[in-house]
Amino acid sequence: MKLHLFLIWTLLLVLFCQTVDAQKVILLQKPGKTKRFFYQSGDKIVVRMGDPEFTVSGEITNIDDSSCTVNRNYTFQFTKVNEVLIRRPFLSGSWRTMFVAAGIYFFGSMFNHAINQEEPLIDNTVPYVSGSFVALGTTSYLLRNKHCKMKDGWKMKVLDYDIFKEKKEVEE
Repeated sequence: MKLHLFLIWTLLLVLFCQTVDAQKVILLQKPGKTKRFFYQSGDKIVVRMGDPEFTVSGEITNIDDSSCTVNRNYTFQFTKVNEVLIRRPFLSGSWRTMFVAAGIYFFGSMFNHAINQEEPLIDNTVPYVSGSFVALGTTSYLLRNKHCKMKDGWKMKVLDYDIFKEKKEVEE
């Protein structure tokens, strides 16, 4: 009895792995460059469509040969995409930190001068340091997304691993 259960669970695991292996993947690349981005079902994507221009963002729920479904309710064609926005995690988190650091330095310096009864409360170094933090935060905010524009040579295509799998089985 235990052997039969073991064989059934093993067979189910193998069948499950076969379906997972057969997923389609969106490849975003610029031909001639080494930088590539892969998207599969469950990944988050932000796409700008054209005429009229609007933004589609959310989780990829389905990938077909020439289209993609986002959030189970919007399907777009790859030929209609004008631009893909890629989030840069470090810059997305650092701009908030820079603004907070500017405020902390500003109020901390004022508090220190007030405790020590120094005049003026805001000396000439505070605008330089706080201003530098604000400038870095603003730059991080503006650069937090990478814009991959299709007119600049970026291409989107679907990689279907079923094709490669069938080709491998034919060769064997």
